[in-house]
Amino acid sequence: MEQHYVKFNIDNLCRQAASLFGNSKKCAHIMKMEGNFNKAFLITMDDGKEVVAKIPCPNAGATSLTTESEVATLKFLRSYTSIQVPEVFAWNSDPTNPVGAEYILMERIRGIALSERWDAMNTLDRYKIIDQIIKMEKELEGLKFPAYGSLYMRASTVHRTNRYLLPSDLDPEGLFYIGPLCSRAKWNGGLSTTKRNNGPWTSFPEFALSVPERESELVACSKNEVQNRLNRFDERQSVEEYSELLEKAEDVLPIISRDPRVVEGADPVIWHTDLHLGNIFVSPDSPTTVEGIIDWQSSQVAPLFLQARFPEFLRPPKSYVSGTEVPGLSAVSDEPNAEQKEQAAKEKKLVSQSKYYEMSCLAYNKRVYNAMGLDQRLWEPFTLCHPFSNGSIVPLRNSLIRISEDWALLGLPGSCPFEFNEEEIKMHSEQLVLHQDMLYLWDIVTTQLCTDNTGWVPVNRWEETRKMNKHLFDMYMNTMNKELSSDEALKKWPFPPEST
Repeated sequence: MEQHYVKFNIDNLCRQAASLFGNSKKCAHIMKMEGNFNKAFLITMDDGKEVVAKIPCPNAGATSLTTESEVATLKFLRSYTSIQVPEVFAWNSDPTNPVGAEYILMERIRGIALSERWDAMNTLDRYKIIDQIIKMEKELEGLKFPAYGSLYMRASTVHRTNRYLLPSDLDPEGLFYIGPLCSRAKWNGGLSTTKRNNGPWTSFPEFALSVPERESELVACSKNEVQNRLNRFDERQSVEEYSELLEKAEDVLPIISRDPRVVEGADPVIWHTDLHLGNIFVSPDSPTTVEGIIDWQSSQVAPLFLQARFPEFLRPPKSYVSGTEVPGLSAVSDEPNAEQKEQAAKEKKLVSQSKYYEMSCLAYNKRVYNAMGLDQRLWEPFTLCHPFSNGSIVPLRNSLIRISEDWALLGLPGSCPFEFNEEEIKMHSEQLVLHQDMLYLWDIVTTQLCTDNTGWVPVNRWEETRKMNKHLFDMYMNTMNKELSSDEALKKWPFPPEST
């Protein structure tokens, strides 16, 4: 709860919003719009004019940096691209301002969220939406930035040094620069206190090496807190082993980062990595017309192969096969029931949409297509140095084991700089089963609760979700009572209920 709590003065926020339209204007109505990382409000004036107010929660990212970078990103996109994003009217990244918190006052994008129309749209209309997403991503891929990090405005006083100005062909008016990275993952839920390895970086190998180095510094600064996080998954995990795995990552990432296949997709690009139906706004009268894209918070300038992905609403099912082959139907039982038929139909539609997006990338955005097709064994180590949300370091160990075992098959030079012994492989095999069981449990629970791995739900669904979570946990206990104690079950459960 503390990661979602922000204290601020709502009256002063409304005054700031009203002042945008003249001293005579007053706030007539304020409506809270729920969000996981922000407090957002739709403020309506007495003459009907509207403005969206956004206040970041502690879990949104680094203080001041997150707000300043979001503002810069929106202003950059409005100034130099055809992508429609909200106009920023006013902002303040100093939490000591009269509002009592950082805030952004911005335009309310015309139209409605695509989530309100998507289910009723036919296949052809959905393809038209995908076409516009492809066009947007092609434009983003074409922007050539000079460094990796986050985007800021030159007028900002936060970073007078350690910044890279954008070249004149990218920023003719000289308004922006690349500064320290402020992505949510980097800031470790408030644990990170180190000032080093935050960027920006002009060298891709330096960017690559910063990933494990940053986590190693976190271990050094907050050893007990990190150990407590690792214990959530398995008390056999230790900061010592975690540190050894990070050292292995430090050994291998510079080698991988020089591989031509990786270098090809390593250009620094800015991207929208959370493109779900609620972030795409369309015309209510012509829902195939995209009116704007919202929520660019924590967008960063990072290697293309780490950014390019299926948009959230087009993420294919696990059975999906990439490539140019025409997808077939998943196998179902000889006599499927109505539920199985419905599920098969949904999966078929999703697969066709995912394939349309993938093939459109191949036809019109080849670099994005190639980046998405990079061998998983080559890009995984860049993304897994930070523990899983419940403290598991199994994915990091698994990626390093795969690299060491497949070194020659991947065509990497020389020999792998490390190896794992039989005892380590055996322990990993045992923990891998636990990790996969955990993923399965989390998938079931988050699906049933209609939430994500953070457990966030809108206020109006809180009580209902809390009761459902307790009910699901009780069912789990009844099923597993011969194998797990109550304490062990609580430890495995994604969102431990308040009382058992």
